[in-house]
Amino acid sequence: MSVQATGTPSRTLVARLPDWDREDAAAFAPVLDAVDLLTPYVEVLEPGAFAVPLRRGAGGEAAFCETLIDTVAGLVDQDCVTGVADGLFAAVLAAREGRIVPPGGDAAFLAARDITDLRATGLVEPETCETLRHLGITTLGAFAALPGAAVAERFGPQARRAQLLAAGRPARPLAPRPADPDLTVATVPETPYATVDQAVFAARPLAERLLALLDGRNLTCTRLTVTARAATGLTRRRTWQVDPAATAADLARRVRWQLEGWLLSSRGDACGAADEHRTGAVTALELTPGGLLDLIEAGRGLWDVKDPATARAEAALRRMQSLLGPEAVRIAAATDGRGLTERAGSAAWEAEAPPAPPRGPWPGALPDPPPALAGTGEPVDVLDAAGTPVAALARGGLSATPATVALGGKRIPIVAWAGPWPVSERWWSPAARRYTRLQVELADGSAALLVCERSRWTVGGWYD
Repeated sequence: MSVQATGTPSRTLVARLPDWDREDAAAFAPVLDAVDLLTPYVEVLEPGAFAVPLRRGAGGEAAFCETLIDTVAGLVDQDCVTGVADGLFAAVLAAREGRIVPPGGDAAFLAARDITDLRATGLVEPETCETLRHLGITTLGAFAALPGAAVAERFGPQARRAQLLAAGRPARPLAPRPADPDLTVATVPETPYATVDQAVFAARPLAERLLALLDGRNLTCTRLTVTARAATGLTRRRTWQVDPAATAADLARRVRWQLEGWLLSSRGDACGAADEHRTGAVTALELTPGGLLDLIEAGRGLWDVKDPATARAEAALRRMQSLLGPEAVRIAAATDGRGLTERAGSAAWEAEAPPAPPRGPWPGALPDPPPALAGTGEPVDVLDAAGTPVAALARGGLSATPATVALGGKRIPIVAWAGPWPVSERWWSPAARRYTRLQVELADGSAALLVCERSRWTVGGWYD
């Protein structure tokens, strides 16, 4: 049974290898090669787990799961557990139990699950799950029922995205609608390509033909399936994510990545020549677009073209994702919170812009602008006019008016100050924390954020 995407809405199969304990993504390649015998539409979630789209209404989901399990066990000697659902999140959880969720049943399946299953989204920290539990939110269904605006304000945009997943809303299809057969382009050389460079050189005009066909129909693609056939009869096929604004050079690079992983791993020489006894020269190349979008739907409009430098940077990031995994490439992301370190974090890089952080002040947060430079926690002494240490009081005040700051062996007069702002966090848990913040402008022209916790003052940050 072969599975491929069609215009029919798709379901999602997730397979896990419970005994997989290796972190090397390259070691997972033989498993993917085994799955390639059944379908080319494979998305690696992490080493030891992958997802496959299934046609909704085609039937035979249980039979295909059994076929996949037998294929993986027979070819790579690994146990495999599968789960099927409409969306990826539900399928990931279903794979823990070897369960097939009925079509349209994601919301009901997710509703009764424990709140800690939110961690499977990769969007929620364990501390957030514990906070929700202390607030009486113990199931995904209860979390999904909360007002979305309140979740975004309290926990941030990533938790809001997780809430949508908990409600059974799919994030995206694994394999968007496929190309018409006449959009596939192929080349069969008179003399087989013996090296990677020869094949990539031929792939460039092939990619230009493909883009011309798509442009003629006002279409663009988000995936590219590269098929290479060898003189020995061996065929390799892999589907790559591409930017809707990808150029012919970008598509040719996908061909290079695929052939380098195939030919060079087959004991090729330094120039990329294939081992004739194992792989043979490449006798045919085929490019098939997937995930077709209208140009306007793709955000390009009729004339808008992505900046070349941006396209090259995104191509480099996708290359790293193909080597290291989607979660390994991260970018800085604005978050929400009271503290300086809580207002900046990281997120897995995506070509699409991540959701903007929720608007409005976080309860107890410092007023903008935040410090430009985070402090390293260096200790300081805050003194009054008589040289007596100033303490932060339990009710939020100060024991005296701050007059000087002792830092690095020097005493610097305070010319202006604001605060204090007391904070009491997680009072219900063993991780409870109380601290007080104070803004000071010093006589040497600098400005700092000072933090007093457990009767000890430190530098929390420096302002420009």
